[in-house]
Amino acid sequence: MDTETLYRQYEERDYALFSAKLTKNHDLPYRGIRIPTLRKLAKGLDEFPFEIKYHEDVLLRGFWIASRKIPFKDKIALLESQFPLLSTWDEVDTLASSLKPKKEELDDFYNFFFPLLEDSRPMVRRLGIVTLMSTRKFFDDKREEMLDAIVKADSDEYYVSMAVAWALSFFYIDHSDTEKWITSVSPTTRKRTEQKIRDSRRTKDKPGT
Repeated sequence: MDTETLYRQYEERDYALFSAKLTKNHDLPYRGIRIPTLRKLAKGLDEFPFEIKYHEDVLLRGFWIASRKIPFKDKIALLESQFPLLSTWDEVDTLASSLKPKKEELDDFYNFFFPLLEDSRPMVRRLGIVTLMSTRKFFDDKREEMLDAIVKADSDEYYVSMAVAWALSFFYIDHSDTEKWITSVSPTTRKRTEQKIRDSRRTKDKPGT
């Protein structure tokens, strides 16, 4: 089976056009498969024998990696093989949000993703930032270390800057003393962070007021 056959009954042309507009830097064509469908399809795969030809293939492979019932140490090679495929923010963010560390694997998980914040590849760096943001409650004892690294990861590259802003806004919502880290990023990233905090319905307190 190829992914054309796998996707056939789920394709939505209008959704493909809509999704492509949201991810302007994509380098693969779209089939128009919705995220819940891809997650469901991934859970039904024991292996991933498909050639990567479509944007949805990258998403599907990420969901497949995340859903595999194997020790995290055995997922590391799969995750690393996913890195060269990442070209859009949604390929990164859907993978990051799908990864849930087990209690006994927290050290391995953290030690794998934390160094990604220094990676020279923007989408890999974004993956590190967004994954640690998404799993921050597991690592509250490392909060200051993560915030220091997130600030250091700041970049002029749009998708990295936005990831830093997103992460800082979430940490700020959890802990208002995060403001001292917000003031350490670039002016552009700081503005983006403050906007995300203002846009959030989860806090009334605004930095700098």
